[in-house]
Amino acid sequence: MNGAEKIKERIIDDARKRAEKIIEDAKLEAQAIIKDAEKQAFQRVAIMTENAKEEAVLYKQRFRAACEMDDKKNVLKMRQDAIDEAFSAALTEIAGLPDDKYSLFMEDVLLKAAKDEEGDIVMNKKDKQRLGKQFVDRVNAKFRTMGKKAMLKLAEEDLSSCGGFVIRYGEMEINCTLEVLLNMARPNLEAEVAAILFGEQ
Repeated sequence: MNGAEKIKERIIDDARKRAEKIIEDAKLEAQAIIKDAEKQAFQRVAIMTENAKEEAVLYKQRFRAACEMDDKKNVLKMRQDAIDEAFSAALTEIAGLPDDKYSLFMEDVLLKAAKDEEGDIVMNKKDKQRLGKQFVDRVNAKFRTMGKKAMLKLAEEDLSSCGGFVIRYGEMEINCTLEVLLNMARPNLEAEVAAILFGEQ
């Protein structure tokens, strides 16, 4: 092998060694890049997993709070429905009192509500039949005994109510229907009714 061939051989050998070194370095760099990418990907996955866990906890809390709110609303509605039913039953019971007791109850209300002047008393058809003119006459006699000028006469038209009456003085009316009387008493009675229904103090 002459000198030129030796130089050529050395150049080729150096080039091969350089190429191998470049390839080796490139592999090492690629592995480092892959390792770094894997690390970053793992970190991102870990962060995303943590965020997902936190979101799940918050969602669960919100869902539980919404369920509790719905439960409270449902309980309150059921309580209110029960109280409404109790007052509705009380209204039916008062309207269905025996005639003598009902008459005394209506008389008491009328004596307290009437003005000291002439007026008309309007009743529903049922009360007209069971109380009627004799009830109005009895109340008028009591007014006179009490030294009052109040004088009521039974109106011809019928009242659309569960019971009770309306006293009419010209354009002015005093509504003493059972529905109105019970609604007026309800704010003071509701706590007591709830205590009876739900055992509350």
